Amino acid sequence: MSSEPLSIPLVNQETASHDAGVTERQMVIEGIRWAIVEYRAGATRSGWCSTPHSGFVVSGSIRYDFEDDREPLIAGAGHAFLLSAQPGHRGSNATSGTTRLFLIDALPGANAEQANLVP
Repeated sequence: MSSEPLSIPLVNQETASHDAGVTERQMVIEGIRWAIVEYRAGATRSGWCSTPHSGFVVSGSIRYDFEDDREPLIAGAGHAFLLSAQPGHRGSNATSGTTRLFLIDALPGANAEQANLVP
Protein backbone atom coordinates (compact mmCIF):
# COMPACT_ATOMS: atom_id res chain seq x y z
CA MET A 1 0.00 0.00 0.00
CA SER A 2 1.21 3.50 -0.78
CA SER A 3 2.78 5.39 2.10
CA GLU A 4 1.97 8.76 0.52
CA PRO A 5 -1.17 10.70 1.51
CA LEU A 6 -3.80 10.55 -1.20
CA SER A 7 -7.01 12.40 -1.94
CA ILE A 8 -9.58 10.27 -3.77
CA PRO A 9 -11.75 12.53 -5.98
CA LEU A 10 -14.91 10.42 -6.30
CA VAL A 11 -16.88 13.52 -7.29
CA ASN A 12 -14.79 13.75 -10.50
CA GLN A 13 -15.55 10.18 -11.60
CA GLU A 14 -18.17 9.40 -14.22
CA THR A 15 -21.44 8.05 -12.91
CA ALA A 16 -22.12 4.42 -13.84
CA SER A 17 -25.34 2.44 -13.51
CA HIS A 18 -25.60 -1.35 -13.61
CA ASP A 19 -29.16 -1.58 -12.29
CA ALA A 20 -32.16 0.71 -12.81
CA GLY A 21 -32.21 3.45 -10.18
CA VAL A 22 -28.75 2.63 -8.77
CA THR A 23 -25.75 4.79 -9.67
CA GLU A 24 -22.16 4.84 -8.50
CA ARG A 25 -18.95 6.80 -8.74
CA GLN A 26 -15.91 4.73 -7.94
CA MET A 27 -12.16 4.43 -8.03
CA VAL A 28 -10.04 1.33 -7.45
CA ILE A 29 -6.65 2.06 -5.95
CA GLU A 30 -4.21 -0.70 -5.00
CA GLY A 31 -6.99 -3.30 -4.92
CA ILE A 32 -9.34 -1.20 -2.78
CA ARG A 33 -12.62 0.06 -4.26
CA TRP A 34 -13.81 3.45 -3.00
CA ALA A 35 -17.37 4.32 -4.04
CA ILE A 36 -20.36 6.54 -3.51
CA VAL A 37 -23.49 4.53 -4.40
CA GLU A 38 -26.97 6.02 -4.69
CA TYR A 39 -30.25 4.11 -4.73
CA ARG A 40 -33.29 6.08 -5.89
CA ALA A 41 -36.58 5.50 -4.10
CA GLY A 42 -37.76 1.92 -4.73
CA ALA A 43 -34.53 0.81 -6.48
CA THR A 44 -33.35 -2.80 -6.04
CA ARG A 45 -30.25 -4.57 -7.35
CA SER A 46 -31.19 -7.19 -9.92
CA GLY A 47 -28.77 -9.97 -8.93
CA TRP A 48 -26.95 -11.41 -5.95
CA CYS A 49 -23.56 -9.90 -5.09
CA SER A 50 -20.66 -11.96 -3.72
CA THR A 51 -18.20 -9.10 -3.09
CA PRO A 52 -17.60 -8.28 0.59
CA HIS A 53 -18.45 -4.69 1.52
CA SER A 54 -17.66 -2.25 4.32
CA GLY A 55 -20.02 0.67 4.14
CA PHE A 56 -21.59 3.69 5.73
CA VAL A 57 -25.10 5.03 5.09
CA VAL A 58 -24.67 8.74 4.43
CA SER A 59 -28.40 9.37 3.95
CA GLY A 60 -31.59 7.34 3.65
CA SER A 61 -31.85 3.65 4.49
CA ILE A 62 -30.61 0.47 2.81
CA ARG A 63 -31.97 -3.06 3.09
CA TYR A 64 -29.87 -6.09 2.21
CA ASP A 65 -31.63 -9.38 1.51
CA PHE A 66 -29.62 -12.60 1.52
CA GLU A 67 -29.56 -15.53 -0.86
CA ASP A 68 -30.01 -18.01 2.00
CA ASP A 69 -33.23 -16.25 3.17
CA ARG A 70 -31.81 -15.17 6.54
CA GLU A 71 -33.25 -12.04 8.16
CA PRO A 72 -32.52 -8.91 6.11
CA LEU A 73 -30.03 -6.32 7.29
CA ILE A 74 -31.43 -2.79 7.47
CA ALA A 75 -29.12 0.18 8.08
CA GLY A 76 -30.16 3.82 8.29
CA ALA A 77 -28.33 7.13 8.01
CA GLY A 78 -25.31 7.24 10.30
CA HIS A 79 -24.95 3.45 10.47
CA ALA A 80 -21.99 1.45 9.21
CA PHE A 81 -22.36 -2.11 7.92
CA LEU A 82 -20.30 -5.16 6.94
CA LEU A 83 -21.30 -7.75 4.33
CA SER A 84 -19.31 -10.93 3.71
CA ALA A 85 -18.99 -12.65 0.33
CA GLN A 86 -21.40 -15.40 1.36
CA PRO A 87 -24.30 -15.58 1.50
CA GLY A 88 -24.94 -13.51 -1.61
CA HIS A 89 -26.64 -10.20 -0.87
CA ARG A 90 -28.80 -7.72 -2.78
CA GLY A 91 -29.46 -4.09 -1.77
CA SER A 92 -32.70 -2.16 -2.05
CA ASN A 93 -34.17 1.17 -1.01
CA ALA A 94 -37.78 0.94 0.18
CA THR A 95 -37.92 4.59 1.27
CA SER A 96 -39.45 7.54 -0.59
CA GLY A 97 -36.10 9.33 -0.90
CA THR A 98 -32.63 8.65 -2.23
CA THR A 99 -30.22 6.49 -0.20
CA ARG A 100 -26.52 7.34 -0.43
CA LEU A 101 -23.79 4.91 0.66
CA PHE A 102 -20.03 5.25 1.02
CA LEU A 103 -18.25 1.93 0.42
CA ILE A 104 -14.67 0.77 0.88
CA ASP A 105 -14.17 -2.75 -0.51
CA ALA A 106 -11.06 -4.92 -0.62
CA LEU A 107 -11.59 -6.60 -3.97
CA PRO A 108 -11.01 -10.37 -4.05
CA GLY A 109 -7.93 -11.32 -6.08
CA ALA A 110 -6.74 -7.71 -6.40
CA ASN A 111 -3.02 -7.08 -6.65
CA ALA A 112 -2.20 -4.71 -3.79
CA GLU A 113 1.01 -3.60 -5.51
CA GLN A 114 -0.68 -2.26 -8.64
CA ALA A 115 -2.90 0.84 -8.79
CA ASN A 116 -5.89 0.31 -11.07
CA LEU A 117 -7.89 3.50 -11.46
CA VAL A 118 -11.42 2.89 -12.74
CA PRO A 119 -13.54 5.85 -13.86
